[in-house]
Amino acid sequence: MNIEKTNSKLRFWRVLVHKSKWITNLKLRNKFILIFLISIIPFFGLIYYSYTSTRDQITEQTYASLSGTLNQINTNIENRLDYYHQLSNILYMNSQLRNYLSNNYEQAFFYLDAFEYINRTFTEMLTLNTNVQGITIYTDNKTLYSDGEYIRYTEELPVALRQLAIEAAGDTVYAQTDQGTITLVRSLSYFSLTHPYGILVIQISDAEVYSLIEKENNNKSVYIIDQNGRVITSIDNNLSSQNLYDTFPIQEELKSNFGKFDKQVNGEDRFFTYKKLNNGWKTVITVPYDELLANTNKATTRILWISMIALAASMLLIYVTTKVITKRIEKLLFHIRKVERGDFQVSVEPMGHDEIGQLSFAFNKMASEIQDLIEDVYVKEISMKEAELTTLQAQINPHFLYNTLASISSLALKEGGTQVYQMVNHLAKYYRISLNKGKRIILVNQEILLVKNYISIQEIRFRGMLHMHYDLDEEMFKYSTIKLILQPFIENCINHAICDESGINIIVKLRADGEDIVFQIIDDGAGMSQGNVENAFLNANNLSGYGIKNVNDRIQLMYGEQYGVDVFSRIGIGTSVTLRIPKRYS
Repeated sequence: MNIEKTNSKLRFWRVLVHKSKWITNLKLRNKFILIFLISIIPFFGLIYYSYTSTRDQITEQTYASLSGTLNQINTNIENRLDYYHQLSNILYMNSQLRNYLSNNYEQAFFYLDAFEYINRTFTEMLTLNTNVQGITIYTDNKTLYSDGEYIRYTEELPVALRQLAIEAAGDTVYAQTDQGTITLVRSLSYFSLTHPYGILVIQISDAEVYSLIEKENNNKSVYIIDQNGRVITSIDNNLSSQNLYDTFPIQEELKSNFGKFDKQVNGEDRFFTYKKLNNGWKTVITVPYDELLANTNKATTRILWISMIALAASMLLIYVTTKVITKRIEKLLFHIRKVERGDFQVSVEPMGHDEIGQLSFAFNKMASEIQDLIEDVYVKEISMKEAELTTLQAQINPHFLYNTLASISSLALKEGGTQVYQMVNHLAKYYRISLNKGKRIILVNQEILLVKNYISIQEIRFRGMLHMHYDLDEEMFKYSTIKLILQPFIENCINHAICDESGINIIVKLRADGEDIVFQIIDDGAGMSQGNVENAFLNANNLSGYGIKNVNDRIQLMYGEQYGVDVFSRIGIGTSVTLRIPKRYS
């Protein structure tokens, strides 16, 4: 168990170290910016915490404020409705009015007294209560004349209102029959609940109730609705007499007598609070969350803008500061890379006396010393190698060699030795190109001819065993190359790769690769092990002639480290040698 925990910790630290490498590889300027960005995270966390705390506090305060407003509105409405209830009591308990409404006027003519009393009483009430639009008593007494205003017959009263009044059994009920009007309905059954002598209807302007909520509509919506959700009054005139549930589907949430809840309506988040009145109506207050948090959002937006401006200013300051710091480092790095490419004749201007200035001074001194060492060691070594190569190529006296080969050729021709004549003739052509009057540079075309002459010599020796194939891009013939870079590998194929009497296939390819020339020599001979390939690059005499190392060194000395020889070989399959040189004209 302990071993597993230890291994788990080790894996964790390895992953942590691996992940941290990308930070190490960042530029210095980016590191400063990254550190700054990390340092401001707590600052933005504080802004977020302040915003959420303020939002929660404002929300709670708004909840409390709306609850107080709701209770005050309900109290005011109930007081006002109670006033009209008391007003209806005056008529409900008026015994003289009951007598006038109950008398039979078929034989009597004193109904004029009844009308005079009713007109006087109702007119006084209407005069004293400007919000009362009308008072009417609906009666079943057909002997009492109906004036169409104060006295009407019961069948003229809508069935719904008549049913409400009867079910209330003498209590006051309210309904909205016309837009802008609240109707108070009460069965006149003061002395007999089962046999009312009339139904009192008082028409009240809804402005009476609207005046109680008018001042409470700032940043919120207040609705007074009846038991069915019909809007009694509201600041929104378009919803008057309409069903609130059609606009806000909150019927299920309003089942209890009071409460509060959040709900999204038409894509907008809203807060609702409500409370039931004694007469069955409900007061509903709703506030959009956007308006609820408007001030908080404005303050937060201002803080964020100020923070972003401060952040941008800080980023600009850090950028300018790091630019000044890193500019000298980049300049010094530029000269270091010139030295890396082999240009040691550099001189960095003085950069001050701080750490970077001291580093530039030390770099100048180092570059100067390296330049001196190159002149003493590197240049001398190159000269020595070139001298060795020149000596190697000059080991054969060209004039003596040509004369000797010409004598042998003539003698062979006189004696009838045709093959000897051909071999000597090819050999002369071979050495004429390879020696090239002591020059090291020849055309690519001449290097290919050198290979073909060498093959012609070897084909006389290995009759029918050398199967040569050429895939040459003749556009490359016009470029130059150092001589004798292909023949050593052809010779190696012949001397070391033939493994049976069927001979060997050798392919010589020439192609362009961008700005480079690529030679390939491919054979299907015996092949070499990876160890032998590696040794070939270490030992100059491991192959006949110049060997892999000599050719590779010559190419790199002439063209640079990015050029040279690459060998791929598998035992029993064959060997592929690739030589890469740049495109150059002689």
